[in-house]
Amino acid sequence: MWNKEKSTTLSLAVCYFFTALLIAGLFLGPWAIRMWFQLYRGWEAGSDGLRQLVKIFNCCFYPSAPFGFVTLYSLIKLLLNIRKGEIFIVSNVRNLRRISWCCFSVAVITAVGGVFYLPFFFITIAAAFIGLLLRVVKNIMENAVEIKAENELTI
Repeated sequence: MWNKEKSTTLSLAVCYFFTALLIAGLFLGPWAIRMWFQLYRGWEAGSDGLRQLVKIFNCCFYPSAPFGFVTLYSLIKLLLNIRKGEIFIVSNVRNLRRISWCCFSVAVITAVGGVFYLPFFFITIAAAFIGLLLRVVKNIMENAVEIKAENELTI
């Protein structure tokens, strides 16, 4: 039977997987981009277009990577708090705030990259939208924390 403990465990496992994927991307990213465009798009290995594309990838991915690590770290902290049953706490609000700002930062970085490679605009839109959704959830959570604190003082 599926329950919230299994769901939290799965979410944590996915976060750890994406952390490993991000680390692998730091080392294999440019190679993977070259291979993708050579094997599946038919670009020549030493072409100027491919070199420019790898430069654009590097200029967007590497500045975004620290925000990815901070996001994953904050998600893991959030999930561990949820696993302990600590939902409406200031730490979770802080984690959601941090994640939303990381999304907006990646949106700015990829918007600049989108000027040179149009598909990066899709990442910009997605990151900005997720950042916006997280801000709304963060505001809801912040109000819930305040209500919880008021209720605890009332007793």
